[in-house]
Amino acid sequence: MLFAMRSPGRRVRPADSADAEPQHEITRLQAELSAVRARLRASELTAERNHLALCAIADGIAIVDNDGRLTCLNPVASHLSGWKEGECLGRPLASVLNFTDHQGRAIDVVADGFSSSDPEAIVTLGRRDGHAILVDGAVAPVHDRRHRRIGAVVTFRNVTASTRLARELAYHANHDPLTGLHNRRAFLSQLERAIGHAAQFGTCNALLYLDLDRFKAVNDLGGHLAGDELLRQLAVLLRRQLRERDTVARLGGDEFAVLLENCTSAHATTVAEKIRKAVIEFAFAWDGGQFRIGTSIGQVDFDTGALSVDELIAAADRMCYVAKDTGRNCVAIHGPDSHRILPAGHSVSHRPGARRVDEDAER
Repeated sequence: MLFAMRSPGRRVRPADSADAEPQHEITRLQAELSAVRARLRASELTAERNHLALCAIADGIAIVDNDGRLTCLNPVASHLSGWKEGECLGRPLASVLNFTDHQGRAIDVVADGFSSSDPEAIVTLGRRDGHAILVDGAVAPVHDRRHRRIGAVVTFRNVTASTRLARELAYHANHDPLTGLHNRRAFLSQLERAIGHAAQFGTCNALLYLDLDRFKAVNDLGGHLAGDELLRQLAVLLRRQLRERDTVARLGGDEFAVLLENCTSAHATTVAEKIRKAVIEFAFAWDGGQFRIGTSIGQVDFDTGALSVDELIAAADRMCYVAKDTGRNCVAIHGPDSHRILPAGHSVSHRPGARRVDEDAER
């Protein structure tokens, strides 16, 4: 049996107690190591789950640091942009995801986001292969545990198909399928807006209501295919007689309407006569034959909001039938107390406010 030696006045631990202390330290370190390994494994599992989540998200996701350099690009973002994640990490976001507005100007989405005051403005993403897609998205800052910003997350999705479909639906909702002109719904909306401007600012405007003469003969002799083709060609003809900002619509059948905004009464009459002359000189060729038509036009001027949309349309329609009853192929102009007839081929003065009308034809 071993005895521990000691000097006078000093206590000496037994040898087995001295051996136990290193063993205890080793056990403690092993426990700490196991705990670190467990935390590391948990972190790896969390990272793996996060990565799988990024891969599962249907939107493109790009993560950037405070310098705007890419630190992550999920598979959807890689597919939409044409870049592989390994090729672009560390690169500036703009060199990989080339976002531009509807005018082709570069957009810094991290600073400005995707939103715009113009609802029609769609952001375009230029792909690596040179193709472009329409996208929508959002940007959110990333903060650490101390609430310090360490970067941003950019999410975006391909809206090319949905945007085109929405535009197509909007177009068909506001345009006549046969002629491509505005339809009644869109025209009445424009007219209501013009009435509002007239009420607020006193701007001069005019409404022209057109009804074709001898159109029935085209349908009867040439068939409805001939009538449809004539209407298509006539739509192009009408558009050529107007300013870019003027609105022309097919209201239905062989009836058309024209809205002339910021237009004096005299100039509106000049335009009406220009349209009448263009239509009467138009020769429609079909199946080896030729058709001649004409148009009767009713004109109503307005510079206040006194009349509603329905009242203006009704007044112009009445003037159109006055023109037909007068002998067709002429312009009937609505007045506050009476109306005037502009005979076919009558010249119109271009002096502001002047209108030369055959007084004998007044009613």
